[in-house]
Amino acid sequence: TYISRHGLGHAVKTIVAPLTYAIGEAWRAGQLQIYEEHLFTESIHVVLRGAINHIPRASAAPKILLTTFPQEPHGLGLLMAESMFALEGCSTLSLGVQTPMWDIVQAATRQKMDVVALSFSVAMNRQQVQDGLKELRHQLPASIEIWAGGSSSALSRRISEGVICTQALDDIAVEVKRWRALH
Repeated sequence: TYISRHGLGHAVKTIVAPLTYAIGEAWRAGQLQIYEEHLFTESIHVVLRGAINHIPRASAAPKILLTTFPQEPHGLGLLMAESMFALEGCSTLSLGVQTPMWDIVQAATRQKMDVVALSFSVAMNRQQVQDGLKELRHQLPASIEIWAGGSSSALSRRISEGVICTQALDDIAVEVKRWRALH
């Protein structure tokens, strides 16, 4: 069903995000089979993508590139973030999951993005998150911000200068407002 513009953010924060966490925990505990987790993921993809497509296309800054590192196959967090960016009126370009570092850098610079937003699940290795974010910060122009979000424990500590870490979907609106105030 169509999720209203106002209802999408509420649904993502209060239903989809907690349910996604619960499904992940059930899978880790051996209570779900992989195919069951995949069915859930695909169902949520269809619902969220449909809802995002009903939001009028925005061209407002910041321009956000969304993706994950090559070691991160989980994309629901990325899609939830894309939903929240769309509600904030941001212009988004999603590369999907598992994008090589060099391709992230090229896409961000050639498409003149303002922000690279990355999603990290709890399954992602903490050291790979930290090292990857430091490497990406080194390779991207300083004018392109890096926003990292998700459930990875690596995001609870300071990674590097120029990397903004968030762990809550509500932080997206705060960061968009901050970015717009600065630019």
